[in-house]
Amino acid sequence: MLFRSVSQSRYTITGWGLCPEHQKLADDGYVALVGGDSTRSKLTHKKTVASPGDVHRTGQIIHIKREVFEQVFATVLEKDQVFVFVDSDVIEHLMKMAPSGTEIPTQE
Repeated sequence: MLFRSVSQSRYTITGWGLCPEHQKLADDGYVALVGGDSTRSKLTHKKTVASPGDVHRTGQIIHIKREVFEQVFATVLEKDQVFVFVDSDVIEHLMKMAPSGTEIPTQE
């Protein structure tokens, strides 16, 4: 899902972004929930926004419609925010909540 370029080539831009497959999901109105392990991450209670380097990712990723995310989490995402980090327990809980037969794009 996420890539980071670590090349030191003169024309390389180092940063984070989406692969084409996940960018398509974002373009289609999905937001990616990226699972993290809060016990192994570099997070503090004072910090409300985590950078990719702060989160120990579990490899769990699910995509849900942006409108559904905003209803479930009672928050509005920035227009350009295409993913959020959540505890892996949140992903497991959402998977259990989904009606039988619901297709939720996932990656592990």
